[in-house]
Amino acid sequence: MGTVTISNGDAALGVGGGIYTDTALTMTASSVTGNTASVNGGGIYRNAGSLTLLAGNVSGDAPNNCAATTPLTAPC
Repeated sequence: MGTVTISNGDAALGVGGGIYTDTALTMTASSVTGNTASVNGGGIYRNAGSLTLLAGNVSGDAPNNCAATTPLTAPC
């Protein structure tokens, strides 16, 4: 994924208000801000695969900016 802005999203299923991913994802100079989820990963929720953030901004998301399915670790 190239330069994008994802903001003000809301997770209908409780996780991944901005992004929910099941595969490898690389984001460069992108912004994920102001998204919400009722359970986890307000900004980004990584269910599987890898997540690489290069010179990006992930902030202001609730309940947390990034989360992952156990036993995966949070990507940021």
